Amino acid sequence: MRDLGWSTARRLIPRTLPAWVLIVLIAVLLVSQTSLFVIMSRDRVASNETVDFYRINERAFWLAKLMTPLSPEERKRISGELTDPTVVLTLSSSPGVALIAASSDPLAELEDILSAQLSRFGIEDVRVRLEEPQLPDATARRAQNPDQTSDVQENLSEIASDFLKSPRYRVSLRFQDDQWLNIVTPVTPTGPLLSPDSLPTYLAVSACVVMIAFWAVWRIAAPYQLLEAAVRRLGDDLNSPPLPEKGGRDFRSAARALNQTQARLQEHFEERELLAAALAHDLRTPLTRMRLRLALLRNSSLKKALAEGIADIEETVESVIGLAKLGANTESMELIDLWSMADAIADEYEEATMEPLKGETPRLICLAPPVALRRSIRNVVENAIKYGHSARLALRHDERHVILAVIDEGPGIGDAEIDRVFKPFIRLEQSRNRETGGSGLGLTIARNLIRKLGGEISLRNNPGGGLEARLILPRPAT
Repeated sequence: MRDLGWSTARRLIPRTLPAWVLIVLIAVLLVSQTSLFVIMSRDRVASNETVDFYRINERAFWLAKLMTPLSPEERKRISGELTDPTVVLTLSSSPGVALIAASSDPLAELEDILSAQLSRFGIEDVRVRLEEPQLPDATARRAQNPDQTSDVQENLSEIASDFLKSPRYRVSLRFQDDQWLNIVTPVTPTGPLLSPDSLPTYLAVSACVVMIAFWAVWRIAAPYQLLEAAVRRLGDDLNSPPLPEKGGRDFRSAARALNQTQARLQEHFEERELLAAALAHDLRTPLTRMRLRLALLRNSSLKKALAEGIADIEETVESVIGLAKLGANTESMELIDLWSMADAIADEYEEATMEPLKGETPRLICLAPPVALRRSIRNVVENAIKYGHSARLALRHDERHVILAVIDEGPGIGDAEIDRVFKPFIRLEQSRNRETGGSGLGLTIARNLIRKLGGEISLRNNPGGGLEARLILPRPAT
């Protein structure tokens, strides 16, 4: 289960540069926005606390200045007139705040400031504390009046409700006659950073930012995707058009380097083709003279051996020339009925047979240069006949590929040698019949030709014996 979960998680991990850039960009945006919200929230709380201290200081100053000269009865009357739903004033013989704030509490510094300012009015003791709200049900119902319908009234009602629900400061001032004035004022509520009215705007802006990020990453990554496609196209066709050297400086440098590499490879293949042509000319002329002189000899075992040797040399020369000219193939692409071509090739060899198609099979068409494709199939069929005594051709297909299977009746080869036989001049003498010879280039040429068409050749040993070569070609888009 753990391995299954890990494999599933690995499939979900992005594997492309644009995807990682988008993930990093969005993660950075989320982290920055979250950090910004946290910083703003803390700043607002600190700012509100400063404002609350200022309001407490102002109210205490003016109330002390107003009530110090008055008698206790007049103070009681005025305190009742000044009381409102958010600020409550009461007079008592005992303080509303039992203890002074601890020295480490920020309220202790506020008490010291108030004591210094109010001492001129005869205030001998100042106490401040922060307490949780106690909201009566009747007050809450009055703060949330359902009959209010206008936007202004709703906003005022919400603010009043927030004040009633927020914590409150209780301040106690002692006059010279030992009467205490208790002031209860709410903490300024800290509203949400995003209100219901501003949330849609924020989401719309965030969506626009993400869309712009997607577009920007796509624009940045598009040249590199073009570069990747050009490299892949160069692997399939050395003569493909060069990559345009335009765009950013990095991309222009990469495109220039790729074009220079392509030009050098083309020069290399042209030199190899010229070398092959020179080799063919230099070898064919003496081989022709040898055949003419051999024809003058009487029939003998020596003449037969020399003729076979010359034939082997000619076969090797033709294979080497074909391999050298492989990268310079300029044959045009055509739509080919693969079953008809394979059936025609099977008719060329007595040891080859073609399995008939089963049922109503659609025409199996592929896009390829006909001469190169015919040569590839012949190389595989001849290889099967040489080393497996026979070749049985069968055609299969799926939604994306046409598959030509060439099955022989030979002893097969070891699994470790399957990839090795595709290398040039490799012949597995211990496991294959050497009687008919061979240059060791047939499978090499066939695989290179098929790969140039976007296909693949693979080998596998059949459980019942023999070797099966599979030529897999892409089906053209309809």
